[in-house]
Amino acid sequence: MGVEKSRFVVSGDWVEQQLGSPGFKTIDASWYLPMHKRNGAEEFVQGHIPGSVFFDQDAIADHSTGLPHSLPSPEFFAKEVGNLGISDTDVIVVYDGPGFFSAPRVWWMLRAMGVEKVYVLDGGLDGWKVDGRPLESGTPDPASATFTPRFRGRRVTTFDEMRAIVDNGSAQIIDARGAGRFTGEEAEPRAGMRSGHMPGARSLPAASLSDKGHLKDLDTLRAMMEEAGVDLSKPAVTSCGSGVTAAVVTLALESLGHTNNALYDGSWSEWGGRDDTPVVTGPAEPLEKPVHGPLRAHVTRLEMTAPPRQSLPMPVNLQTALIRTQDIPLHYYRYLYRQIGKRWHWYKRLRMSDADLSAILRDPKVSVTVLYVNGAPAGMYELNQLDGDVVELSYFGLFEHALGLGIGKWFLLQALYSAWQTSPRKVTVTTNTLDHPRALPLYQMMGFTPVATSDAWVEPLSDAELLAFGKRD
Repeated sequence: MGVEKSRFVVSGDWVEQQLGSPGFKTIDASWYLPMHKRNGAEEFVQGHIPGSVFFDQDAIADHSTGLPHSLPSPEFFAKEVGNLGISDTDVIVVYDGPGFFSAPRVWWMLRAMGVEKVYVLDGGLDGWKVDGRPLESGTPDPASATFTPRFRGRRVTTFDEMRAIVDNGSAQIIDARGAGRFTGEEAEPRAGMRSGHMPGARSLPAASLSDKGHLKDLDTLRAMMEEAGVDLSKPAVTSCGSGVTAAVVTLALESLGHTNNALYDGSWSEWGGRDDTPVVTGPAEPLEKPVHGPLRAHVTRLEMTAPPRQSLPMPVNLQTALIRTQDIPLHYYRYLYRQIGKRWHWYKRLRMSDADLSAILRDPKVSVTVLYVNGAPAGMYELNQLDGDVVELSYFGLFEHALGLGIGKWFLLQALYSAWQTSPRKVTVTTNTLDHPRALPLYQMMGFTPVATSDAWVEPLSDAELLAFGKRD
């Protein structure tokens, strides 16, 4: 099995096969810094991929901000891109000269404006030429097209939002500039810019994400994110000098399945050009070293010897259903178990073999009931008739999205009603300090009494295990 590449990157072979196809468009988005001593517009006239149009990032921009190539309004963007003969429904490939410098910026802009099928050419135009693929010269005169924008504002971070993120740490900041500019050891290429980086930012130079014009494979990108201190499970904002190469990091994030990200459009041109923003120099803050080892939990066993006396009304404005499963498929049970228990270190059932887990779930003394809210699974409880006199509430919990719906007490009450249907002598449940912090008081509120405590060691599930469980299911 070969290395896995980004779904947003396409090869020269593929692009060449599509040339001339209806609804297939290519955009030359070449843009360079003065240090590159290249001119994208001039190079386009000399030779470009047949059928391409040139996207001028300095012209298709908001010129009122005083910042270089700011993202324009959806209306202006739609007009200008439509004049290039590009529709929002086209399949679009964006490229630049070296491969992954300025093309991802236009890829990001198109996605921010609602385009679904937009890609970046691996290897860039330089690689296209090396491979001896066809070129055409001159300035095209495309027929205009209708571009209907569907602006996705969450993809863009404003200055005020960036200031709040720096203050409260609500998102990771990933700086795509070179390491020397990040630390402040190298001066900024634009006059009047302070050197350094935003407090709390991580350094991930955009140039390091590709090799000879080819975006690195997903495993390598993932390792680079980890080494830089980026947690792919948390929100992130990308930044750079002027908002261009930040999009290379955005493309890498999206390629790895990270969707909770935005690009700070003003980037260092805005932040470093002001005198009222905090700037720090030197390397990024050291990462906290992860502590590996079992977790210690304080376990409490509780019992109730009489059915609950209270009653609660059905949750309002929610369509709920409780369905007791029959021969629940193992993959669906594991899905429920993982979604509910991942925050609370449920692990035993996930580490079981198919045979062992099936033996438990097929036992007539065990029952699993699933809660559905508005048609989607939202929780489950599992009961085990230990003997004729005792019923154990083995598992009980809600999906994360259901924790704020105000149905926890009602759902637990339904589980207890079910447990008492066989008129046992008592119902038992066990909780520990790794569970939801309100679990113990909630059980006591419903009539449970603690009868024993102990300590236990819990081996947390590793990322590799979770990935393996997902593939197995």
